[in-house]
Amino acid sequence: MKYIKILFLAILAAVSCQKLDRPELDGANELSGLKCYVYYDAENVRTYSEVNPFADGTTSNIGAVTAIAYTFPFDAKYTAQTLKNCRLEATIPSTATLVELDATGKEIGKGIGGMRNLAGTTVYFKVVAADGGEKRYQVKFNYSK
Repeated sequence: MKYIKILFLAILAAVSCQKLDRPELDGANELSGLKCYVYYDAENVRTYSEVNPFADGTTSNIGAVTAIAYTFPFDAKYTAQTLKNCRLEATIPSTATLVELDATGKEIGKGIGGMRNLAGTTVYFKVVAADGGEKRYQVKFNYSK
């Protein structure tokens, strides 16, 4: 019995001295797509319009922030009332996370899901890579009155 205890302690000591091999964390933090779904029929949530602010908007860099300005097309579907029923969907690397921010840069939540009002609104968020690197974005939504 004493021999088994000594053998167990020797094995435990040998295993605990080995250095852990950790994989290198991914640094991908680029936004590759952003879609906006506008639910313009309050009676039927299956009726919506899809727009692409990332591809169809104007993109510029303001310091460390990528700014996107998007104006909804002139259409009866895009009014102050219908833009209260919007949902955003972002495409980011599979190893990254998306964190929503307020205008001062303070974190207010994970993701950008849920219904929101996009009539003249700016949405702030950052994409955080697995290695901790982050890239900040702001998207300004405008509409024709």
